[in-house]
Amino acid sequence: MVLLALHHLVPLGSLLACGTYGRLTELAGASSSKPEAANAPLSQAETFQLTEGLIQQIWEDPRASQIANLLSFYQGSNTRSARNAKNSSCKTFPGDDNWPTIGEWDTLNDLLGGALISSAPVAAPCYNSAWGPKDLSKCNEVIRRFGTPSLHEDDPTSIMWPIYQGRTCFPRNDTTTEDTCTLGGYPTYAVNVTSVAQIQLALNFARNANIRVVVKNTGHCYLGKSSGAGSLSIWMHNLKEIKYLPSYIAKGYMGSAMKADAGTTVQEVYRAAEAQGGTIQGGVCESVGFVGGYLQGGGHNPLSGYYGMAADSVLGYQVVTADGRFVTASEESEPELFWALRGGGGSTFGIVTSAIVKVHPKIQVTHSTFELGNTTNQTVSRENFWKGVRKYWEMYPEFTDAGTYSWYFIFNTDGQLTLRMRSFFVPGHTIESYNNLTKPLFDRINELGIPFKAPHNSTHYDSFFPAYWDAWGSTAQPMGSAQSLPGNRLIPKANWDDPVKFNLTFDTLMKHVNNARHFGCYHQAPKNPQNVDNAVSSAWRHAQSFFITQSPRFTPNSTTEQIFNANKVLQDDILQPWRDITPATEGGGSYLNEASVMEPKWQEDFYGDKYPRLLEIKKQYDPEGLFYATTAVGSEQWVVNDGDQGVQTQNGRLCRL
Repeated sequence: MVLLALHHLVPLGSLLACGTYGRLTELAGASSSKPEAANAPLSQAETFQLTEGLIQQIWEDPRASQIANLLSFYQGSNTRSARNAKNSSCKTFPGDDNWPTIGEWDTLNDLLGGALISSAPVAAPCYNSAWGPKDLSKCNEVIRRFGTPSLHEDDPTSIMWPIYQGRTCFPRNDTTTEDTCTLGGYPTYAVNVTSVAQIQLALNFARNANIRVVVKNTGHCYLGKSSGAGSLSIWMHNLKEIKYLPSYIAKGYMGSAMKADAGTTVQEVYRAAEAQGGTIQGGVCESVGFVGGYLQGGGHNPLSGYYGMAADSVLGYQVVTADGRFVTASEESEPELFWALRGGGGSTFGIVTSAIVKVHPKIQVTHSTFELGNTTNQTVSRENFWKGVRKYWEMYPEFTDAGTYSWYFIFNTDGQLTLRMRSFFVPGHTIESYNNLTKPLFDRINELGIPFKAPHNSTHYDSFFPAYWDAWGSTAQPMGSAQSLPGNRLIPKANWDDPVKFNLTFDTLMKHVNNARHFGCYHQAPKNPQNVDNAVSSAWRHAQSFFITQSPRFTPNSTTEQIFNANKVLQDDILQPWRDITPATEGGGSYLNEASVMEPKWQEDFYGDKYPRLLEIKKQYDPEGLFYATTAVGSEQWVVNDGDQGVQTQNGRLCRL
């Protein structure tokens, strides 16, 4: 499609996807965009913006007339006539009379420069389906890669925990003509974003047509937030620009910083900081999207003992808000939005296109591993094993006061107990200082005669990234599973300060493991060393430990009843004893990014005492409810009618309650 813009015939799709800043401003007849914002240059994608002038041209051109009324910015009751069914209690869904026609979607695609993708399940080659005949070779390749992050990252709609999609097209190479493959909870369309203008156009279209919106970068989400049946997905994965800002100035800060686009991953920003001789706070999983749900959800990290949560180091965001506008969120611009986006969760206040974060100084790290448990040559009683673990737990406050962080598992395999330390991560320490710090622990382990199934090995690194890479980054975390449901808990420092509470906490741990429940744990205490006021949950500020668990396992083809029963065990038998001793009223809670999607008191457990303010900001910036994500701020006003699937999925129509 071409539109008459001023005195020129201009291919608008090309303009929105890859035009130049100057040309866009000229054609729009306005100067609403600047070459920089928040004291930093705009990224290439951010220089291409939709303006009122360009919207006016679309209105006036007969070749776009069929969808012109769906592309206006939101202006409250003054918004131009649109198809938004304001009296409807549900989002418009495929098959509804108000669902856009194929021709209208085609026109939108033209305006987007060909960036609109009609979704197909990643496992469609395993079936005879609407997307073509079964292709066994392609199917086997999907199966081979289904447990790796890259398959899901590079697909516009696939997610890493497919149970929330509804398991309507799970990869199998033994399917027959009787087996079906449907979109389920996958979005109907996705926009492969390369410019801010495309995001604005897509959001205006979805809002005015009353279509559900989801946001995806990598699809790394334990709760399925980047999926949704009948939705338009904003796929941010290909926004990859990273800029180093050696002399950045913001309110209250002067120093080095990094600006990262929304599609960057933790590994990519780590490598960029290392190349500049600095350090950035990020997660332990290398494939996690850095700017999206990670930063916006708070972001626990191996440097939390020094700098707190990753969100505490954010200096500014560029954001497309629900009204379609492109804004800067910082201490000096949209400060309430900035407050919310640092810990209040992703996919609910706006679509972040980039973040500016502090680059901290280079730091030495010691990384240590070991494994405790019975060997073929030496055994230890369960009583003494637990005494050794207790000594470790008793020393948590001393370890976190020293800025350390760990990630370990305790397994109960056929009655055999094992503690596997994946990484005792010690920033700012030499091997000698680490050994001095941990000497009381290992003296006690040796005194109790607890065998080392794997030796105690420590390695010193001059900087953060190589230590991180050896500890976590070089080993991809398994993905693509539909065989269990996750949950977690934050245990407050108060449970260590009070001897009675500590005994109760440790008894709960022993019962949990003795019942063969999954237990992956971190010692960490982020507190608030940078003295930041943001939306990070109060539970993180009080935390002394964080652990992840899961339901009993089930097969990918389990029945609804089996999944329901597994979730019931997770809620009632596994998580509830921990909730009882770590209530939000006493500093406990749950991390919103790796949680149970069915957490019963998620408002207080995920957001702590910040939830009332967050809800007010949500109402201010998204009054019509364009952005929805399960358990996100304001989501209690909505429900996904997914039928009976045993656990909440995104395979259903989104409706208001």
